[in-house]
Amino acid sequence: MIENTSSIDRVAGAILIAGLLFVLTPLAFVVITATQSYEDFLRNNFSLIPGSHFFENFREVWSRTDLPRQTLNSIIVGGIVAAGRVALAVTTSYAVVFFTGRGRGFVYALVVASIMLPLELMIITAYQVTANVALPLNVIANLGGWWGAVFGGALDLQWNLLDTYAGISIPLMAQGSCTMILVQFFRTIPPQLARAAIVDGVGPLRFLWDILLPLSKGPITALGIYMFISVWIQYMWPLVAASSPARTMAVVGLTRLQEDGERIPDFPLQMTGAILVTLPPLILIALFQRRIVRGLTLSEK
Repeated sequence: MIENTSSIDRVAGAILIAGLLFVLTPLAFVVITATQSYEDFLRNNFSLIPGSHFFENFREVWSRTDLPRQTLNSIIVGGIVAAGRVALAVTTSYAVVFFTGRGRGFVYALVVASIMLPLELMIITAYQVTANVALPLNVIANLGGWWGAVFGGALDLQWNLLDTYAGISIPLMAQGSCTMILVQFFRTIPPQLARAAIVDGVGPLRFLWDILLPLSKGPITALGIYMFISVWIQYMWPLVAASSPARTMAVVGLTRLQEDGERIPDFPLQMTGAILVTLPPLILIALFQRRIVRGLTLSEK
């Protein structure tokens, strides 16, 4: 007996269409508003009819604002953080899965537990340490006053990383979800492969570089792109860590596109800036779509 699923198909189709409209309607408003001039917007408010001023707005955003530079900052910081997160995840996952030791389970539990402690919860401490990377060393050296007793004064080293690429990037690199995902993938690799490599005289670093990483290209690429996008949309820490326009990231710069409170905001200009800020992640996803899908299935077939 063949089951009639036409009603289920219709309901599923209706749900998909509703979801599509829910996602695309705000995007349509953004694109249409970006094609309006400021004068047309003041006269007609939000309109459903596209205008003809998109390229004028785009030229104004490109030439009169800091968004192009801030977009480049986001690309640089996103690349640094994504590479750092993936590198930490690969080495940690490799140690957890392929090495034996009493403490590896405890270390893995601590790494996974860090997922529940986002940077926003520790932003004050992160800011203090970034403002002076030597602060922990100063605190340890001055405990009990022994440093002053020996050297005649308290240790007061200063190393400020605020408003630098390193100061923005390094605190964002601690991400336990990468390690958790790669551990699950590495556990799908037969342990006999590692034992055979040991028999053939392959060392741990060579096994990681020549065997494990080529087998993990799909998941690592997908993780790298996902981490890049997650950094791209960061707002709180880049807002705190970067004070100058030369180091401000794109999402923060977009909120500062117009801070003149004496007139109605130039929404067409802001929507054009939003499109500019959205383009790099979209291009990245379009270029690596197959890698992303392959990585999400945790397979390199």
